[in-house]
Amino acid sequence: MIVTLHDKSKERPHFGEVFLLFTIYSFAAIGALFVSVFFANRFKITNVSGSVDILSNSFQKNYANTAQVLGEQSSTSKTATSGAEIDPIGIDKEIAELNIKKQQLVSYLCSLKVITPHAPKNVLKIIDVKRDTSTPLPAVTNMIFAIKTHLDNPDKIDKDIASCVATYQSSTISEEGLRLEAAGIPKKNIFVWPDSPEWPTLVSGITKDQTLISEAAKIAQIDPRHIVSCLVVEQLRLYYSQRELYKKFFEPLKILANANKFSLGVMSIKEETAAKIEKNLKDRESPFYLGPDFEKILDYPSSINIKNIGNERYNRLTAQNHYYNYLYGALYLKQFITQWQKAGYDIAHRPEIVGTLFNLGFSSSNPNPDPQVGGSNISIAGTNYSFGRLASEFYYSGEIVNLFPYRD
Repeated sequence: MIVTLHDKSKERPHFGEVFLLFTIYSFAAIGALFVSVFFANRFKITNVSGSVDILSNSFQKNYANTAQVLGEQSSTSKTATSGAEIDPIGIDKEIAELNIKKQQLVSYLCSLKVITPHAPKNVLKIIDVKRDTSTPLPAVTNMIFAIKTHLDNPDKIDKDIASCVATYQSSTISEEGLRLEAAGIPKKNIFVWPDSPEWPTLVSGITKDQTLISEAAKIAQIDPRHIVSCLVVEQLRLYYSQRELYKKFFEPLKILANANKFSLGVMSIKEETAAKIEKNLKDRESPFYLGPDFEKILDYPSSINIKNIGNERYNRLTAQNHYYNYLYGALYLKQFITQWQKAGYDIAHRPEIVGTLFNLGFSSSNPNPDPQVGGSNISIAGTNYSFGRLASEFYYSGEIVNLFPYRD
């Protein structure tokens, strides 16, 4: 008798088997996705290493020039003599101080005269900011530098300014004369983003949150304009990368965009970064430690179970009220500034470095005398920026100084 074996492989698979296999493979694929996301976050695969800005050396040179201005101002403020006594040495010092102030004023006026044909709208902004606020001279110097970074031949601009200074006569240049000259030239902002349709939307959102930003800055003891500088970069990046959402929601409602993938909230802060910020507040051995007065700022209510702190942190960063997003951002920046101050370097007046560090994170913060400007690359209306450069450009643009003025 011949026994015939029945080959089941030639049978059509049953529908139930197909559905079961499909379900298993689908869940396996989803699981693989979540695992990949977890390890990407865990091992910082998703972190942007960034690049060094091509103008990094120019920023460093400008910082040295600004530091000289600050040093001159400091020396002049310490040597004033009393009017009750005649001191020849003191009079000589006062004369020297007046000469320094004169040279600073001449350099300011000549700089404006040379750049007026190239950036009349920005020159008008500088004159208004200097006249209508108590803007310190170093801030004005940096406002001029921000304009020069967009000019085609900055070396020639510097030579023309130097020539103007060398041949300056008080009757030839004045703020009012420069204002009239600038007003007669078709006005176009040398920075692309203030003239973009996205900018009014962003200003509206920032204006709504002015009180929250100022409160966070006060608690962290930091210049609120630093917070806004990083906020502006993050928002412009989201506006330009999420065009459909911008057109449907952000623009009509005049609201700020919330990051919702690996980073969270209007400041795009990662959960792991937020946890590190909290830890640094407690760790007295950390170079980012701010002091005992800051230790409890981010404490959670005692009613929250320690197992649920992660959820509570997530809720803080994603809340419709952006206060905690600003507070974490403010403390993040404060920790960088403090680390560098402890190492002997003051970056409190360097938004290009503060912004770069905000973008790159704690592991990239290595205090040194020659820090580099950079971070992730961002394209705004056809102009390419590094994160740090764009943060600095906003800071010294003169925009919304009515809300967040310059500080000494």
